[in-house]
Amino acid sequence: MDSVSDAAAEVDDARSVLVLRPQSTSHAETKCKRALVGEPEAADLLGVSLSKQPEAWYDHWCDVLGAEPDSAAVVTTPELATGDAPEDVEVKTVATPSNLTGVGVKATPYLNRWEDPTAVIESLTVLLQYADQQEAYQFLHVLEAQVRQSGGEMQVYADPIAEDDRTIELLKTIFDGVVEYEDGDAEWDVQRRSR
Repeated sequence: MDSVSDAAAEVDDARSVLVLRPQSTSHAETKCKRALVGEPEAADLLGVSLSKQPEAWYDHWCDVLGAEPDSAAVVTTPELATGDAPEDVEVKTVATPSNLTGVGVKATPYLNRWEDPTAVIESLTVLLQYADQQEAYQFLHVLEAQVRQSGGEMQVYADPIAEDDRTIELLKTIFDGVVEYEDGDAEWDVQRRSR
């Protein structure tokens, strides 16, 4: 598929989507994220951001959605949570990115409280620098189940160039859909998994 919007439309009804794209295609990320959010005008947004400060994360998502989300919370590290967070976003921190249990504990109340939340992990590539393959798999598997139980959606973003093929193939098994940029063809590929 030529456009990320077409690819996202192919996984429109998926509850969990893994988006694999090299950093060089980040220009298309806003379109992809927007297309993957069920109802952007009424989003309850839960982020796990290990590379952006909460203010930058929130501003980016406001651009993606075209408006402020109904509710927003982000789990990050103390180093990133040093700036002035917008008052419209709740910021929770874990001591280190390797504390995936802590990330899950901080995320759970929002998944339990909000109806149809959108959970976003940016970036899985950063998370995998701190956690091994099995820890990351277990964390994503549990989080995906929680999101599914809450009636929500989950988007996870990773750079496949930075990860080994074995890790990517294992992590793909968690998600309903995978949207992947094929660099050689300059096209987006979609894989669906039936549940």
